[in-house]
Amino acid sequence: MLTKNRIKSVQHESNVCADIEGFDFNSYSSDDIAIVRQLWLQHGVIRFRDANISDAQQVDFSRHFGEFVIHPKQLQEGGHPTHPEILVISNAMKGGKPSGAMGNSEATWHTDTWFYERPPAGAILRAVQVPASGGDTYFLSTYRAYDTLPGHLRESVTGRQIFFQNVYDKTGKLRLGKAEPKSEDFREWQGIVHPLVRTHGETGRKALYLGGTSEGAWIVGMPLDESDDLLAQLWKHTTGTHEVFVQKWDAGDIMMWDNRCTMHRRDSFDPNSIRIMHRTTTAGERPV
Repeated sequence: MLTKNRIKSVQHESNVCADIEGFDFNSYSSDDIAIVRQLWLQHGVIRFRDANISDAQQVDFSRHFGEFVIHPKQLQEGGHPTHPEILVISNAMKGGKPSGAMGNSEATWHTDTWFYERPPAGAILRAVQVPASGGDTYFLSTYRAYDTLPGHLRESVTGRQIFFQNVYDKTGKLRLGKAEPKSEDFREWQGIVHPLVRTHGETGRKALYLGGTSEGAWIVGMPLDESDDLLAQLWKHTTGTHEVFVQKWDAGDIMMWDNRCTMHRRDSFDPNSIRIMHRTTTAGERPV
């Protein structure tokens, strides 16, 4: 089994990611998992380069970090044929149909399934096949977003809650199991309310919580125009940072992020190339 002094982290200048070195996916102890968890909580995002593990190994490793969550895309085109815990993200076609979720398009800044009552705590994403270029993934810290808020914005968000409609996705498609709303006011649609500033359930640190889009989001109790203006300022502040880590994928790489204190996005890529990623997702707590 590995000993503690063989596992170390190398932090990147982005202040949101560190490489984990010395971890053996073929032989690890509970102490080793505890070290990885501590580094994950410390940095927000950790990377294992050239891990080249199997689907079964990914599932076994992931279960040490919480109960599995089924991502909504797993119920549609992203299901795995033998490991139900895995979401397949792929633009490959099989039998004339997508063999995975998300295709080759860009994915804009978001936290995962922000429209759930209990959004996931974390995700583990493994590169199976990657294009020669494109499909890069970007990460930022929402701890940092909160910590660097100007005084007037920090005052504006203190004690506030944010409503997210959960009827339509970011592309305007109805979510699975949802019906067309009767009202034109999205504030009357089905949705979820979360704190605009959430306190991390394990570290106790505060993080700005913007979800995945300003459309269909409302700061509860504010006139809609004032809410829109404040959200625009918060999104600009959060995503305009230079402290972003860019993951340029190699096959076998693994990224593991804390969904409670980070946001991420993905570049588009050439539809004539193939990108296949396998992801596992772990359960989180109700934001407070």
